[in-house]
Amino acid sequence: MNHRRTKWMCSMLAGCAAVMFATGCSQSNNDREALLSEEASTLRLELDKQKSRNTTLASENQKLKLRNQQLETDIQAVPEPVETQQIGGFTAEMRAGEIVVNLPSDVLFDSGRDSLKSSAKSSLSEVASELNSRYPGRSIQLIGFTDTDPIKKSKARYETNHHLGFERAFSVGEFLQSKGVSKGRISYATHGPNKPMGTKAQSRRVELVVVVDS
Repeated sequence: MNHRRTKWMCSMLAGCAAVMFATGCSQSNNDREALLSEEASTLRLELDKQKSRNTTLASENQKLKLRNQQLETDIQAVPEPVETQQIGGFTAEMRAGEIVVNLPSDVLFDSGRDSLKSSAKSSLSEVASELNSRYPGRSIQLIGFTDTDPIKKSKARYETNHHLGFERAFSVGEFLQSKGVSKGRISYATHGPNKPMGTKAQSRRVELVVVVDS
């Protein structure tokens, strides 16, 4: 009798142990699943944050590219500084292998005339001297320019501003020749009113172009 009771109790204990083991395993699995689910949620949040950061960085990179392109465009639009010097008291600029001396017509001539003022001849004498000493043998072009006002008082002498511009350039050339500049070095042109500058006074000019790169 006692033997059967003992056997029964052992069976009961074994059953309880099996139930407790199964319950423990089930709880452990649930905890593991909960932990994995929490870790997955955390990883998804981090992934979303990283995607957002990547999107922001891509946007910033695009802005920087556009900014760089604009800066390159702005740099290209800025004109290179012009090298200037003085020749006979007149301003000269270096332009693509040429020296361009600006001779203001208001300094050289009276209004509507092509005869040189006496006061201009001393300065032009210095120009001739520098042309012979610094640029011997170099080709010279004299170009006449006027303002846009049509010829009125001097109509009988100059049909158009182009004629006036040419005659003024020619007068400068003749004077330079009288000061030793070879006639064969000089050529003439006129643009009349076609290339005005900022003001009418600035537009009235004779440009003396020395070809230094040939």
